[in-house]
Amino acid sequence: MGWLRCILHMDLDAFYASVEEVVNPALAGQPIIVVMGEATTQRGAVATASYAARRFGVHSAMPVGQARKLCPQGVYLPVRHHLYEEYSQQVMALLRQQTPLIEQVSIDECYADITALQGEMDGPQIAARWQEMLKARTGLSASMGVAANKLVAKMASGHNKPAGMTVVEPGYEAAFLSPMPVGNLYGVGPKWAARLNNLGIMTVGDLAAADLDILRETFGPHLGRELQERAAGRSSESVITSRETKSLSAERTFFEDTYDRAELWRHIRQMSEELAGRLHKQELLARTIAIKLRFNNWRTITRAVTLASPTDLAEEIAFASAGLMRMAWKRGTPLRLLGVRVSNFSETNAPRQLLFPYTYKMK
Repeated sequence: MGWLRCILHMDLDAFYASVEEVVNPALAGQPIIVVMGEATTQRGAVATASYAARRFGVHSAMPVGQARKLCPQGVYLPVRHHLYEEYSQQVMALLRQQTPLIEQVSIDECYADITALQGEMDGPQIAARWQEMLKARTGLSASMGVAANKLVAKMASGHNKPAGMTVVEPGYEAAFLSPMPVGNLYGVGPKWAARLNNLGIMTVGDLAAADLDILRETFGPHLGRELQERAAGRSSESVITSRETKSLSAERTFFEDTYDRAELWRHIRQMSEELAGRLHKQELLARTIAIKLRFNNWRTITRAVTLASPTDLAEEIAFASAGLMRMAWKRGTPLRLLGVRVSNFSETNAPRQLLFPYTYKMK
């Protein structure tokens, strides 16, 4: 007998590293560390570590220098975004062939409402079949969480990785979540976890049983109630099959602190061209252009400008970004990271006019 509501959460295991193994089978089983930045230097950060590398203590967001000390024998590879995007699209296309009720939430994870697919197979059996299909068709392993709502399915998918499946039967949501540290509850970040711990709330079960008046006093009337509802495993969120794009961005982490104007201008042009291509593909125009600067002391700032008319032209994005640079960056100041972001979108049929000459260079 099928579930009245059955939600699946699919999370591809160590995605970037797994794709590198699929592309180069000789890497199978080796400690692979995919790096944001130059993989041959001490600079940058770990984007993904294979499970073999994680046994040495390497994890995402760790500085590469620290990773090399923990795992000097690791295979260090640079991030290849286009390759990972290609595999992500292949995975999502396969799942959408099974049901249109797919909500992709990142490059390597999605929700699926599989309630209506139940018949000869129930939800967990369908999830198992999808796992086998993805492995056979793409070479990638995925962990699955199956539950009656999105919140618990998300929590379940990370419970038995890699290539695992965790099924939380209807009515057992609170029991499944109860022993977990409260900071593990999806949506509760470190700051909220610290505030809850200060109240003596250490586990998700503690949060579910906490005095609601204290939660409301600490977090406000609506958030206090929501936190307790989530701790009890209650959520009514629907699978959203389309999600409006809010912004597009591109970033460059430099191998060495960079202060050369010509090099920074080259990166701005490249990122502007990349963003213009993505705007064209999605048939969008952007009215707001922003830059992100991270200095060698790790201080990070952003600056933005809203254009009189929306654009999808690389030249205009670059012109606006360079203008922001002139205001935010002092010549000769070394940068660790430079980024460009576009947002405040409209459709490509919106009226527009050319704002800037194409020959502009950052001065």
